[in-house]
Amino acid sequence: MLTDAAFVIGAYLVGAIPSAYLVGRYSKGIDIREFGSGNVGASNVMAHIGKWTGLFQGLFDFAVKGALPVALAGLLDRSLAVQAATGLAAIAGHNWSPYLRFTGGRGVATAIGVVLGLWMWEEFLIIVVTMAVIGWLMRRDTGLWVLAAMLSLPVLALLFGRPVELLSASVGIAVLLMAKRLTANWEPLPAGSQTLRVLAFRVLWDRDVPRRESWTERRPEAQE
Repeated sequence: MLTDAAFVIGAYLVGAIPSAYLVGRYSKGIDIREFGSGNVGASNVMAHIGKWTGLFQGLFDFAVKGALPVALAGLLDRSLAVQAATGLAAIAGHNWSPYLRFTGGRGVATAIGVVLGLWMWEEFLIIVVTMAVIGWLMRRDTGLWVLAAMLSLPVLALLFGRPVELLSASVGIAVLLMAKRLTANWEPLPAGSQTLRVLAFRVLWDRDVPRRESWTERRPEAQE
C-alpha cells in the first residue's frame, strides 16, 4: 500500500517539474506564463522560444512525465488501478504544479504519454491522428480537435472493451484536461468580456478570444 502511494505521489511530483518554465527562464530569460497562451507546455515554448525546443519539450512531457511513470509502475507489477492512478497524478502535476503556485500546462502531451504507458495502443493512434494530422497539419489549430480527442477517449475505451480501471482512467483524463481548459492558469477574464462567452471559448478552442493569433502571440507590455 505504501509503495502504491509512493508511485502516485512520485508521478505527481515528476509531472509537476516545470520544464517549460525552466527552458524559458534559462534560455531566453522570460516567464513563459506571460507569453502567448500562458501555458507552461510545449506549444507555448514552440511559439515563443523555438520550434525544435518546443518539439523536445513536448517529447519530454510525453515520455518522461506521462509514459515513463506508468510504464515503470507496470514493470514493477503494480496493479492496473495503481498504474491508472499514477497516470492521472502525472497529468495533474503537469497541469497544476506546486513548484509554480499550481499553474502549469494543458496536459495534452503528458496525457498522450499516459495513454501509451497504459498500453492503450488503439486509442493512442486514434487520438494522435485526430490531434496531429487533422488538428495541426490540416487545420493549423488543435484546440477543437484536442477537445474531440479527449471526449472520444472514454468512448473508445468502452468500444475496445478495456477493463474498468482503464475506462476510469480515460474518464479521468478527459475530466483533468477539461478542468484545465476551464480554469486556465487562474488568469482573470479579459476586460469587458462575458464570463459565459469566455468559458465557451475555453471549452471549444482552449483560449479566451475568438482569434487564435491574438491569443498565441500575446506578449507582456514591457516586451512590446
